[in-house]
Amino acid sequence: MKRFYCLVLGVLALPGMGRADDQKLVLAHYMTDMVPRTRQKLIRWIDPELAEPGGSTAALGGLHQTVPMASLHLQDADLEKAVDFEIRAARQLGIDGFQFYYPLVDHTPVLARNYNAIIAQFIRLSDSRYKGFRISLCLAHPATGKPTSEKEKISLWSPPIRELLNSTGKSPAWLRAGSGSLLFYLWVGDALADGIDGLAHKPAEIKKVAEAYQRFSKAIGTPIEFVYQVRRPEIDAPYIDSIVKTFPAVWGWTASDENLEFWDYLARRCRQEGCLYTQSVYPDYYTSKVYARGKNNHAILPTGVALKAGLDGIERHYRVTNLAQTQLLLLERAIRHDVKLINYVTWNDFPEGHHLAPEASHNFGPSLLLRHFKRRWKSGKEDILQDEAIVFFKKYRHDAKPKYPVELKVKSRNRNLAGEDRIELVTLLRKPARCTLNGKSLGMVGQGLRVHSIPSEPGPVRVLVVREGKQVIRFKTPLAISNSPLRTDRLTYSYSSSFEDEYRKLFD
Repeated sequence: MKRFYCLVLGVLALPGMGRADDQKLVLAHYMTDMVPRTRQKLIRWIDPELAEPGGSTAALGGLHQTVPMASLHLQDADLEKAVDFEIRAARQLGIDGFQFYYPLVDHTPVLARNYNAIIAQFIRLSDSRYKGFRISLCLAHPATGKPTSEKEKISLWSPPIRELLNSTGKSPAWLRAGSGSLLFYLWVGDALADGIDGLAHKPAEIKKVAEAYQRFSKAIGTPIEFVYQVRRPEIDAPYIDSIVKTFPAVWGWTASDENLEFWDYLARRCRQEGCLYTQSVYPDYYTSKVYARGKNNHAILPTGVALKAGLDGIERHYRVTNLAQTQLLLLERAIRHDVKLINYVTWNDFPEGHHLAPEASHNFGPSLLLRHFKRRWKSGKEDILQDEAIVFFKKYRHDAKPKYPVELKVKSRNRNLAGEDRIELVTLLRKPARCTLNGKSLGMVGQGLRVHSIPSEPGPVRVLVVREGKQVIRFKTPLAISNSPLRTDRLTYSYSSSFEDEYRKLFD
């Protein structure tokens, strides 16, 4: 099958970036309307008030589970100040660029007024203050509420993107393929094409999707190539062949830690056919979004409806990520496949809980892991720049009974919540040292990255690292593991020896 887009493999030959290592990038998916403009009322998903147990959603123990640090500590931020903070924070935490959620729906032309202004501000600051920071779009779930042809969809959705690119398209901040074309992501994107009901299953359908996006690019008036989201993880050779011979790049999403034989097969076929295999990574997954209990649909309940439904009428979605293990597994795979592009499933999708952005449960722990693997990925060396220790744990054991319980719908294949009843310590040591976790000796721990765990137990978590009789690291977590939790909350909590330094860099 003919490839519809030209990608010079060697991949992502980005303007101004010559060495191969410089072409390795970490991009994160950005929920566009969640930019933290604290000068105005925050949108619901980043509003700390909705997480307060005694606040307006007290009947549910607090509707939200996450508290973004920017929402608490970024003072009086207009759009420019908020965007400046986001880029600074991203660079500090190891992210090289954002791909912006851009929904293709009936009201996209209205949404785009706000979305385009936000994205354009990111591009302006990338050009003027943060050169080398990359920007892309993620065209998401094309859907309309009425029967509409592909031609009509393209006519509806191409003008807002054309308007954005008319004003910003020459910026070096845009992510580009080796051909010079813009490189956009697709998320659940197959339904743009006529005759495709949600997901392309056959080679002829993949061809239809590719042709539809080729026509979309032509309507926008800018050469664009697309990173195809692979959503059917089955080793179906004709189906996979049609993808890797048609699209220039592929990516996955939050199930990238499952069906590993499939992802290895896909990576191998990508190498053979000159398609860019990228690695998606996520640290956690537990939703602040709530759904009607037992309805098995994706309709997110508004705050008022959730309150009316009450604790017995709602459910939250959850993936078992084994504390830090899923993130470590996926970062190791990025190195093993020597990918050119790592995708963090999100920077700031706080309501789904797979965010990397600074937040009161995740803190900076996941980003310290990313930065370690990123150095190793780009240099081939496992050098440790400074001694660090990071703990990961759940806020209570899986069998504890919250005062405000909410049903969990486990979305992962792994359903063993008891397996997460551990305190996990990840050490990054320049030289061997003696480590103690909650008073329990771990003995002499070797240099480099090491993972240790002990059973979960109530109380704060304490870490001590001693080398040659001198204390190297000592901390106690601000949050204690509870025996009697207030509410269902399965977010992984993380804290590290570097917390104070990371926090000061962002907010002082």
